[in-house]
Amino acid sequence: MVEAYGGAEKQSEQQVVMTADAHENLRADASDNLPEPVEARPQQMQAADPVRVPLYRRDLKPTNLVLSADDLKEFCELLAEVNEKAKEIEYSRLDLATFDSPQQARARVNELMPIEYNYVAGNGDSMQGLGIPKTDERAFPDDLQSLFASNAAFAERAINLRPLNTVEVFLGFERPSLKIDLQTLPSNPTENRSVINVAGRDEDWVISTAQKIDDFFKKRKAARPIIHGSGTYDYFIYLLFLPAAIWLFYKRGAWVAEWLSNQSVFLNVVLGVYAILLTLLLARFVFQYVRWLFPPMEYYKRSRWGAFIHRGIAAAVGSAVVLGAAYDLIKAAALSLLG
Repeated sequence: MVEAYGGAEKQSEQQVVMTADAHENLRADASDNLPEPVEARPQQMQAADPVRVPLYRRDLKPTNLVLSADDLKEFCELLAEVNEKAKEIEYSRLDLATFDSPQQARARVNELMPIEYNYVAGNGDSMQGLGIPKTDERAFPDDLQSLFASNAAFAERAINLRPLNTVEVFLGFERPSLKIDLQTLPSNPTENRSVINVAGRDEDWVISTAQKIDDFFKKRKAARPIIHGSGTYDYFIYLLFLPAAIWLFYKRGAWVAEWLSNQSVFLNVVLGVYAILLTLLLARFVFQYVRWLFPPMEYYKRSRWGAFIHRGIAAAVGSAVVLGAAYDLIKAAALSLLG
């Protein structure tokens, strides 16, 4: 066993020597194969590098619009018109050698770049199709909530590629909620999710498309109160609602004041704090109601008479309260100055 161990030890020493010699040979071979050192030079773009084409983009956020079903149909026709130009640009950039004929290439472009639309009704039903939606049919909803249109959605879903020039539209017609959510600040501006994205490799197409869409919406702008802006709630409370509430209490609250005079101080304080909180809660509801009555994006299918009547009644009631309070205030100020 000792001789076997000694023989194994000698064999191990021979392997170590052979391994060291092999490493020396590898180092010699590696040093012979190393390239000669060269001076460091700044890297330059070679002529064979691909040309980087910039992506031009215009983002539009439409608001204060009143659109009918016919307006939406005309808008989709406008999108189809600008999409024809996008198809021509796409066709001009194709490698026709990969197709059997130019007609096949053009047919392929037309097949993959239609206008795709999707609209959602108030009850949650949705409709998806290609081309121009048929707004004159009974299937088109009276309570439209949103409309989406794109010339890139179909190609991206079919071949996982986007066209060179794209236009994508989302128009939201949801009214602000009447529910009082204490976690949402009323001073925040009204949420408007409507957005139009125009992007492409052709700058002229992007600029002209965005301009045509902007001109289309300018003709359908509607006057909207500033109630949808940021911070409007604070002005509404301190400059309009609280003065009107004080005036109403002054005119009609004599019996309440007489009843409170017979109660304890503690009860008067508790009821006063509660009345202020209840008044602010009512003011919050009135504020959200006005936002709901005049939404930033309004849709109607054929007629707006219902909205006009509703707004007329609300305006008459609000004007009576505000004008009455203003008259009494001016009268009291005039009497104090003359007396």
